[in-house]
Amino acid sequence: MKKLILTGLSLLFALTLTFAQEGTPEDKAKAKVEKITEKVTLTPEQQTVVYDIVLEHTKTKWALKADTTIAEDVAKQQMEALSASADAKIMETLTEEQKPLYSKYVQERNAKKD
Repeated sequence: MKKLILTGLSLLFALTLTFAQEGTPEDKAKAKVEKITEKVTLTPEQQTVVYDIVLEHTKTKWALKADTTIAEDVAKQQMEALSASADAKIMETLTEEQKPLYSKYVQERNAKKD
């Protein structure tokens, strides 16, 4: 009986850790901006603008994932369009020197998805 209870508690603990990794949209946006800053060297002003763009993108993406009324393929298309839109907005905030670096980052990110 003890083994059964311990196994159940272990499973519950593992599930809790799995869901805790999701974080909040704000945490995800902050982490993404830090990664972009590392790759592109954003100024503090650019970081603020990019954070707002990424946060909006993340919240919308989470809403799409949560909406069970949308077909999976349609949701995937909408998320791809959403990402393309966010990337375009971010590109507008970058200098000419930063744009090729960001394009490379996007290509690497997209290659990881495939």
